[in-house]
Amino acid sequence: MFCTDDIENWSKLLAEVDDVYLTGIANKGIVKRAYKDKEEGSYEVLSLGKEAKVRVGEETVELRIPLGESSCSCPSRTICRHVVLAILVVKEQAAEAQSQNCATSEKPVQPLEKSSDLQAKLLEEIAAYPLEPLRKMLGGKQLQEMVVQTKAKFMPPIDYANVITVDLQRVGQKVKLLSPLEYSSCTCHKKELCVHKAAALLWCKMDKGYVKLEEVEGELSGSLGFDIEQIKGAAQQMKQFLEELLQTGLARTSPDALDYMERIAIISHNARLAKFEGYWRALKDSYESYFKRKASFRIRNLTAQISLLYHRTQLLLEAESENQILDLAGEFKAEYVPVGTLDLTGIAMERFQSQTGYEGETVYFLEEHTKQWYTYTMARPVFYEKSGRRGKLGKAAAPWQIPLSMEELAKAKIHLEGAKADIRRRLSASQETKGELCGSRREPDCLYTSDFGEWYYEDFGVLFAQWFAKQTNLWRNGQETEKDGGYLVCLRPESCEKAYFSETEQKLFMSLFDKAGHEIVIEVVYAKEEEWGIRFLERITNEKLPYFLGKIYFREGRIRLYPVAVFEKGELRDDIF
Repeated sequence: MFCTDDIENWSKLLAEVDDVYLTGIANKGIVKRAYKDKEEGSYEVLSLGKEAKVRVGEETVELRIPLGESSCSCPSRTICRHVVLAILVVKEQAAEAQSQNCATSEKPVQPLEKSSDLQAKLLEEIAAYPLEPLRKMLGGKQLQEMVVQTKAKFMPPIDYANVITVDLQRVGQKVKLLSPLEYSSCTCHKKELCVHKAAALLWCKMDKGYVKLEEVEGELSGSLGFDIEQIKGAAQQMKQFLEELLQTGLARTSPDALDYMERIAIISHNARLAKFEGYWRALKDSYESYFKRKASFRIRNLTAQISLLYHRTQLLLEAESENQILDLAGEFKAEYVPVGTLDLTGIAMERFQSQTGYEGETVYFLEEHTKQWYTYTMARPVFYEKSGRRGKLGKAAAPWQIPLSMEELAKAKIHLEGAKADIRRRLSASQETKGELCGSRREPDCLYTSDFGEWYYEDFGVLFAQWFAKQTNLWRNGQETEKDGGYLVCLRPESCEKAYFSETEQKLFMSLFDKAGHEIVIEVVYAKEEEWGIRFLERITNEKLPYFLGKIYFREGRIRLYPVAVFEKGELRDDIF
């Protein structure tokens, strides 16, 4: 007879060992063979102690914890069928013996708690695994993609048990982490540490808090490919020119300055400073408005624009790491990551022509399950084109093999398989994404205010409290503060003031109020594509006050709204803006 304490100890140690774990430390074929050998009955448990000895046929197996360190007298150097059979036998006999001991004992039977020894041991190994080999295996690009995924909260599913399973959906691989870690398996079938196992280990380390996101970003140093000297030189030219503009004064600035602004935009492009290329083209556009004496030009707006660009340039000069530069510089091509299956409802389409030299259309979608906003943008550069006839993209074909135009897409309900999006939830037109048309938003009972989730507001004070701190941080970090960088919300005002159009500023203004009298100002700059929408807003009264869907931003201490669409009596009025 074996010692009761030894029986109980082995019963607990092997409680969580299942076929999944055994397959991980061996393989499916060996586990099947072990079960077949077990039916033949050629085995015997010789001893149970700190180690367990089992005779299997002509071989002797010594079981140890962790089980991956068990040994067998056969020539195999890996976990063989004899070891797997020994594990099955000891687990079965220890459980039966403990059950019998409990049945004959005078002490009250205590329910056997599920053992977490294997999982705890595995987590300890993961926590102790160094970052350096993971960094070398993953490389800078994949580390950066993981950082983007983490910030966007697109981490892969992780199942914690005695075997930790990480489903790397983006690359179509699944990793099973076991103790000891060298026995971990991957669907790519590599026995050694592969890029998938490295990614799974790092995801677990971040998910459990064993490593912080800042530490992972620190590992990116020197791997993002920025030419620090070139960037600092470009930033110094920007700073010097901005100081010259301020010293010269607006009235004495030569039109030749426009050419130099375009030159700095090109320098920014060559230095991989995507955002700065846009900033300088936006500044050039403002100066062109001044030279052409456009009514919409405002000195205070230009002053704020120069001040903000100077602040961003100074941050670029002071940046000490590639990660800091990346945050300021932005990227020309967004990093798209898999976001799984999406059920999207098209809400509105916005036509735009940005100061940074692009025009196109953006379709806004609400995801049915998460209540998150997603967008798809079709744009083209126009900064080298002369003003004149430009084709509209609204009639262009929708992505994802969906037989609709862009305009029709804004009224549709679609199902996406294998969808990809960037950190701002902008959808990719990847050919790997398959779309299915599920119906039209025009159908009855299709859209309610509750569908907007946390994006729906009746209390403007709550809206102000939630977003003011975030917007302040955006400004400090040199990010967008105007409508192009705003947040999309759905508002239900209690009342409004009649809209009016300022001839001097070439803008429409309209104040919306909630029940407590909190104000949000609608502000639309006149442009040909905005003309119809401006006329529509001018006709709105308190008698027929609609819901407003738009992007909010902060300027001069007030919340402002750029309207994308409106709702009337539960129906969305499309193509207003």
